[in-house]
Amino acid sequence: MKTSFNVIVGLSLLLGLLPSCGGKSNSDYQEVAKFFAADESLSPVVNEELDAYRMRRKDLKIDTLYTNEHEAVNMLVDRKTWLVFTTRRLTPNEEQILRERNLKPKIMPLAYDGMALIVNKDNPDSIISAKDFARIITGEITCWNELDPTLSTDTIRMAFDNPKSSTVRYCVDSILRGREMKTSGNIRAVQNSRAVIDYVERHKDAIGIVGSMWLNDQRDTTNATYGRNIRVMQVSKADVATPQNSYDPSQYNIAYDNYPFIRTVYAIVTDPRSNGEARGLGNFCVLPDGQLVFFQAGLFPARAEYSVRDVVIH
Repeated sequence: MKTSFNVIVGLSLLLGLLPSCGGKSNSDYQEVAKFFAADESLSPVVNEELDAYRMRRKDLKIDTLYTNEHEAVNMLVDRKTWLVFTTRRLTPNEEQILRERNLKPKIMPLAYDGMALIVNKDNPDSIISAKDFARIITGEITCWNELDPTLSTDTIRMAFDNPKSSTVRYCVDSILRGREMKTSGNIRAVQNSRAVIDYVERHKDAIGIVGSMWLNDQRDTTNATYGRNIRVMQVSKADVATPQNSYDPSQYNIAYDNYPFIRTVYAIVTDPRSNGEARGLGNFCVLPDGQLVFFQAGLFPARAEYSVRDVVIH
């Protein structure tokens, strides 16, 4: 028996010239520069980026404040931090406010992440269409047998992290295209991404949504080992999901746009000092070493050239 599959075997990271933005510091510069803010769902890879940057900057004096995406961007606009990690760009109004305050935001795409749908390992369902998932989070579908008559009549327990998180915003903006997402009853917030995974592990009838970076097992050099008590669903862009047209959020499927739920991770910097620590960390994330961190975490780097080959195992 032989198995054939595609694998990304080569990755070269592009180094671009990074112009710095000068300017005088505000009187409260040092206080604001003590931390940067990030959406909690990004914490695994942001922690790794910070650790890698500290290997270069042993004297680094900056820490992380994990919150929801809404609050993180508000902190940037209110000049309570010079750097945020988000999964969206600034709105025109947010950019205008910053420019009126003599701050020039630098928005840097860093990597692409798949929004993974996870189920309990004992759940027999493993594929779903993007259309049916949208019907779940609007409340149109509430039981498993509405997806497939052969499944149980149990209610689908849908878990997400936080009502103001990047996950919910992605569901509303990119999956529902502005329609309202149900956030009560069988669909619930469970605080954070780690709690989503824990909830699905404990409930056979649950389905959760998390960034694919939360599923990366650092002990596995292939970045393909998921939690032992959960399974990752394959999702189809077609209205009817089949094993042939459904894909998981692997780097290959993100790179080739096979997976339907892909988001961009951004660093947004307003640090007024060209040599400021917040600006330095943001810039590091688009340099080869920073991009390699994203690759090793299971995301697909924004600045990368790669090659793909067929691998056959006998």
